[in-house]
Amino acid sequence: MTGMRRMLASLAAFGVVATVAACGSDATPAKTWATEVCRALSPWRASISQLNSQAAAQMKDAKTPVQTRDNMIRLFDGARDSTESARVKVAAAGVPDVDGGKVIANRFVSALAHVRDAYDKAHHTVAALPTSQPKPFYDGVAAAVGTLDKEYSQAGLNTGALTSTELREEFEAVPECG
Repeated sequence: MTGMRRMLASLAAFGVVATVAACGSDATPAKTWATEVCRALSPWRASISQLNSQAAAQMKDAKTPVQTRDNMIRLFDGARDSTESARVKVAAAGVPDVDGGKVIANRFVSALAHVRDAYDKAHHTVAALPTSQPKPFYDGVAAAVGTLDKEYSQAGLNTGALTSTELREEFEAVPECG
């Protein structure tokens, strides 16, 4: 299973054993829903990767706490905004027409909201750090990144297999999920 497919399966599972049926005529066909979700998450994933690479390159040139702070804030802002954009698109995909579709769709949207909020919190934490003394500043950055990593993982991105066999099969078959 590719990294994207594992992430999608993990997002959908989020620890839920779904038993509630999706809402009849308002539901989106499973294939359409999987396609729309992948179309939202593929650019998000690429954006996060690009932002991380960009920040790593900028950090090599950062010589002061102020430069580091500014680079980190740009990373967190970009990641937050990209995550929110993905969340909006996933929400717009609606509810998949599968058993437990409403729960699954809500878990995707909720997981992305938690990730967005984690980036926002990291932004505010680093922005509030005094830059006059390098060691306390860099210790604070390390703590903020540690909290971000913890909150990111708790958002439900690594929680197990997709509870809907039909959606799991659609994610495997949809080219946009590759």
